Amino acid sequence: MTSDTETPSSETLQDRPPPTRPFSFLNSPAVKFVLIGFVTVMLMIPSTFVWVLVEERADRAREVSRDIASSWGGTQEINGPYLVVPFTETYDAGLGDKRETVIDRRTVVLFPQKLEVSGNVSVEERKKSIYSLPVYHGSLNLSGRFSAPPDGMFEPRHGGTIDIPAGKAVLVIGIGDVRALRSEVTLGLDGNETVSFEPGLGPLSMTPTPGVHQTATPSGINAQVAPLQWRKGFSFDIPLQLNGSTAIHVAPAGQTTKVAMTSNWPHPGFTGAFLPESRKISAQGFEAVWTIPYLARGIPKVLETNQVPLQDKLLGVKFVEPVNFYQTISRSMKYAIGFISLSFLAVFVLEMRTGWRFHWIQYGLVGLALIIFYVMLLAFAEHFGYGPAYLIAAGAATLLNAAYIGSSLRSRTAGLVMTVVLASIFGVLYALMREQDFALLIGSVIAFVALAVTMYVTRSIDWTGRGERHPSAAMEHG
Repeated sequence: MTSDTETPSSETLQDRPPPTRPFSFLNSPAVKFVLIGFVTVMLMIPSTFVWVLVEERADRAREVSRDIASSWGGTQEINGPYLVVPFTETYDAGLGDKRETVIDRRTVVLFPQKLEVSGNVSVEERKKSIYSLPVYHGSLNLSGRFSAPPDGMFEPRHGGTIDIPAGKAVLVIGIGDVRALRSEVTLGLDGNETVSFEPGLGPLSMTPTPGVHQTATPSGINAQVAPLQWRKGFSFDIPLQLNGSTAIHVAPAGQTTKVAMTSNWPHPGFTGAFLPESRKISAQGFEAVWTIPYLARGIPKVLETNQVPLQDKLLGVKFVEPVNFYQTISRSMKYAIGFISLSFLAVFVLEMRTGWRFHWIQYGLVGLALIIFYVMLLAFAEHFGYGPAYLIAAGAATLLNAAYIGSSLRSRTAGLVMTVVLASIFGVLYALMREQDFALLIGSVIAFVALAVTMYVTRSIDWTGRGERHPSAAMEHG
């Protein structure tokens, strides 16, 4: 026996026509559109808290990186070698009873006629807790030649007497973090004599280089050079074994300088005053060669100073992490309002097309799910990396919102449409984060396309909500 009333199956609940609604001011599409805009603006409050969370985690990561660098070695800066010769000028100053003898202490710095720096930098990632930092061990060799000092190098300024103390000339190398030297450093002279280096920069001083993060006050090493050698010129050979992290910089100390560097790190970031004239980058690492001639350096062959020269003319390479996800997520937060607005536009259009009501609180819930996407992205990226984290967070947010919107609008089609829309939005956001140079271009095109689609699909909507027919629709059915 069949009952007169049957329970509708789940299939009949899908895509069924919406109930008719009496006109009210709050039901009008125009008011709903304004309410959606208000909800979008209010969602900027939790998104700001998420941005603060991202910055807090980034600060924590930098703090752990500094801890690792302080134990292993910071950003290294190899500046030298320079031949430093201190001397004095003695002269009389003043008149009458106030006449006195003055000793003026001066320092001359000579640059190598030729300098070749070659080395291999072996990079690995050191982890502490969930954070990691690229650290390296560098095997470098500095070789070249100092020519005999030019005539007239020790000229008196005040007409006094010049005195060059015997045994005070030293060869100086500035190093960003001396604590990270892994072996004793020796100076090979003319291929037949070896001199050990001592700590310190002798009569020179070295200031931190702007923009270069260092975990210790820059210092250096020095080795004594006999007068008979530096007066007639000499060749040198200096092997260096040192640790460091993040980056390595070299100064073009020679009148002509050649730097050849190899590494197993496949993501180099070449930086400094000079870029390599040739480079080769592969999945196994990179090779780079710099050649800096005398004129390009812009400094004379002899300089009178008490500072290590060329601290503002370094060249080098940063060992860049493939994705700095803290910076990437922080940048993506700038697109949050557009990201949420596009999602709400899609829901609004579906609401107008299906006729089912979607309350403004439901819009807020959809927006909160999109905000939580950023939190999930941050949390998973710290453990699994940016790519897998983005896939997990975006997939979860897409499925949750598509299912919720489809069930709320009583339409499987609406759910499928939102799945496509959200997947497209997440794909565009990912492309924006990966292509920084084209972010503005991509964003402007997407905004224009989104507006054009919205204008097209809402062209027949009665924004007053009174049920009046659009003139074009009336003509079609007239």
